[in-house]
Amino acid sequence: MLKQRILTAVLLAPVVLAIIWTANSLAFSLFVSLLALLIGFEWCQIVRVSRINSIIISTAVAIVIFSLNYASFITIDVSRILIAASILWSLCLLWIFKPEQGKDKSTIKYALGAGILLLFGASLISIHQIAEQGVKLTLVLFLLVWVADIGAYVTGRSIGMHKLAKKVSPGKTIEGLLGGLVFSAVYGYFVAQWLDQDWRYFVLAFPIIAGISVIGDLFASLLKRQGKVKDSGFLLPGHGGFLDRFDSLIACAPFYFAFVSYIYMA
Repeated sequence: MLKQRILTAVLLAPVVLAIIWTANSLAFSLFVSLLALLIGFEWCQIVRVSRINSIIISTAVAIVIFSLNYASFITIDVSRILIAASILWSLCLLWIFKPEQGKDKSTIKYALGAGILLLFGASLISIHQIAEQGVKLTLVLFLLVWVADIGAYVTGRSIGMHKLAKKVSPGKTIEGLLGGLVFSAVYGYFVAQWLDQDWRYFVLAFPIIAGISVIGDLFASLLKRQGKVKDSGFLLPGHGGFLDRFDSLIACAPFYFAFVSYIYMA
C-alpha cells in the first residue's frame, strides 16, 4: 500500500505542478472544475446520495466554478469567501468533536459539500489569477499542503503517542499535528525569501493554514466512517479517491486566498 501511495504521488505531483505552471486561465479553470466534479461525486456517493443525483450535484458545482471567469454577475469577494469558509468549516469542526451525530443527515452533508467546493474553486481560480505572482502562489499552496502532510507523517510515525481524534481518525496524533505545523513554519520562511516578502507573516500564517487543512482531512475521515467506506474512490492507487488526496486542500484554500490577498492586494 505504501509503495502504491508513493508511486501514485510521484506520478501525480508532476502532472498537477505542470498544469499549475503552464495553464492559462481557461485551462486552469477547466482543471479546477474537473477536480471539483470528481471530489463532489465521491463526496455525494459517500453520504449515500443516488448515483444520478451525485452526478447532477457535482456537475452543477463544476459548471458554476468554471463560469466564475465568464459570468459578469458573479463577483468573487475575498471577505465573503473568508466568512463563508469560516462558518462552514467551523460546523465541520463541531461535527468532528461529536462524530456520533448526523449519520443519516445526507441532505445537510451534500449541501455542505457543495458549498465547500464552490468556495474552494473560487479561491483557487482567484489565487492563480493574481497579477504576476498567481502561478507561484498556487504552487506554494499545493506544496504547503504536501509539506504539512509529510511533516505530520514523519513526526507521527517517529514520536506520535497521543491520539488527535481517535473516534474519527485513529492514526493521527497530536505530535504529528505539531510536527506538520513546524514543517509548515519552516517552509513559510523559505517561501517568503523566494517571494521577497516579510518572513514573519508567512511563518505565522502557514501553520494556521496547515492546521485548517487538518480539519478537512478529519472531516473527510468522518464522512467515510459514517458512510462505512475505507476510501472515497479507487482512481488513485494507494490514496483511494480524489477526496482522499485533496481533502486538506479544499479546506485551506479559502484561508490561503485571504492571506495572499492581504499580502498582495492590501
